[in-house]
Amino acid sequence: AEKGIELSADKIDDALTYAMFPQIAPKFLENRNNPDAFEPAPKGADEDTFTVTVDGNEYVVKVDDGGDVTDLAPVNGAPMSFGGDSGNAGAATSSPVAAGGGDPISAPLAGNVWKVLVQPGQAVNEGDVVIILEAMKMETEVRAPRAGTVGSVTATEGAAVKVGDTLYTLG
Repeated sequence: AEKGIELSADKIDDALTYAMFPQIAPKFLENRNNPDAFEPAPKGADEDTFTVTVDGNEYVVKVDDGGDVTDLAPVNGAPMSFGGDSGNAGAATSSPVAAGGGDPISAPLAGNVWKVLVQPGQAVNEGDVVIILEAMKMETEVRAPRAGTVGSVTATEGAAVKVGDTLYTLG
């Protein structure tokens, strides 16, 4: 009960919460009965409509009360491509790119760079794991969105990144 933390009836849950999230668990445990200490749930007429940005393209997504996506529409003509391009599943055939050239590939989430698996000038195929990010003790693989040649790698192992930070370029 240090710092005024009221433990739950199942103290093991609180211990696991603290063990898994030592940086944020104290705030949660101290304020578990105080909803004003946390970000409020979205409210209003548009609570089920969200605008999301994926690879620089904006989409309007409508979600029903059960969490199912009921509508998905591109904003300003963004492409509606999901999944891999079956016509480009072969080896990387892109011509070499000068160091630093190519399209910037951004971090899909905030976290730390765990491993960088490519070097400038390296050919990659669509779907190849290029970088591994770590966020909240979970590893997330950043895969090449298409075949090409790595132009430059700006991500360094151990560095913190925010959503949208350029990790590498792909030509």
